[in-house]
Amino acid sequence: MSKGKKKGSQENFWQRMDVRSRMFFVLALCSGAILLTVVGTFLAVHGTLKEETAGDDSSVVTESDYDQNENAIDTAQYASTILEESEDAGEEYIDETLFLGDSNTARMRLYGYISYDNSVASVGMAARSIESYACAKFSGYSSYKTMPEAVALMQPRRVLITFGTNDVSSSLTAEKFIENYESGIKAVQEAYPSVDIIINSIPPIGKQHSNSDMSQSQIDAYNKAIVQMCEENGWKYLNSAEVLKGSDGYAKSGYVDSDGIHLTRTALDALFEYIRTHSYITEDDRPTLKDVPKHTEDKDVSASTASSVLATPTPAASSSSEEEESSSQSSSSQSSSSQSSSSSQTYTYWDETIAPTCSEQGYTIHHCNEDSNRDYIDNYVPATGQHTPVTKEDGSVVCSVCGTVISAAPTPTPDDSSSSSSSSSSSESTDSGSSSSSSSDGSDSSQTDSSDTNTEGDTPQA
Repeated sequence: MSKGKKKGSQENFWQRMDVRSRMFFVLALCSGAILLTVVGTFLAVHGTLKEETAGDDSSVVTESDYDQNENAIDTAQYASTILEESEDAGEEYIDETLFLGDSNTARMRLYGYISYDNSVASVGMAARSIESYACAKFSGYSSYKTMPEAVALMQPRRVLITFGTNDVSSSLTAEKFIENYESGIKAVQEAYPSVDIIINSIPPIGKQHSNSDMSQSQIDAYNKAIVQMCEENGWKYLNSAEVLKGSDGYAKSGYVDSDGIHLTRTALDALFEYIRTHSYITEDDRPTLKDVPKHTEDKDVSASTASSVLATPTPAASSSSEEEESSSQSSSSQSSSSQSSSSSQTYTYWDETIAPTCSEQGYTIHHCNEDSNRDYIDNYVPATGQHTPVTKEDGSVVCSVCGTVISAAPTPTPDDSSSSSSSSSSSESTDSGSSSSSSSDGSDSSQTDSSDTNTEGDTPQA
């Protein structure tokens, strides 16, 4: 009996509704069904993304229990060794310095802070390999040269050496690291005794990074040992880590790529300002420079992972235990737009080609439309060495591009004014039918000398 009443009640409910009401009722039911479907789909997708994120984080190490004061350097104790703040030494100081190092030095070159003319950088190289690993190629030489051999060939005023990132390991003590490093540096010094030696601190890493065998605690311990080594050997220590570290002792936000290890353009901006304002300039006591061969190429230790660090300046975090990757110089300068993808994000680029001049190398800048930190430079072209001569009013010849004096102005003589007067007199005498006897022999000779000198001044010297 009750079932019959219930059924009748449902029929009466539907029958009592007019067409319009029935339409709205059905629409409400459909909307509710759609809403439930959307919510269910969102929850399912959100759960999947969380699982994927957890999977990605498995290759990222987050340090804990780091005490930045444990291996802090006592700057007062090493006041004569640590380079103090100075006036900005400018780009000339950078050009006179030869940079030796691993992938972070290679990135300096990639971003255009230095060039092959003042750097030797091998990606993946450790301090223990300075003496033995032949990585630098020079024009006129069939085989690669070690870094000490390269320094002897390039004859720089000073070297700034940055190694250690590839040495950091839980199995390598600071004492053993220093033993390896010191041996390599002494080999550089013996190869070219006139060079000034500056040892740069190992750059800090991010709190999250991709190498489980690396820690900021050990980097601090290595740096503390480096400054002691410099003190004992009379070398200078560039404490650049202080400008790259944040308040927590790790690399500042935005100063390392997503791998937590390699320096970004922002970090290199800060680093090079620090280098210029903590300069080390001594009397240049180098012997007369011999012909310096052209440095054309560097061979990397970790060539297999080259593209992930230098071809794409902001790579995705790597699960590899190798900290350093290598440079790729293969991007096409003809392309006006290129793309690279990291995870689901796509980046587009536009290319700016800088032509070489007489004194500056050319290169291609790949500008990222979405993130300027991903800009990178490659396709280096050597300087032409061909000046564009322009003659100045004083008779000197200079290059209109770089300002190099090709030919100095002629030296004035006391007879210049009389030569000019005699020249005028000689001209008048000739016009009236007289011979050049109206001019003295001395004035004729002076005029001839002046003319010869001016001719030489007008002729560019190669």
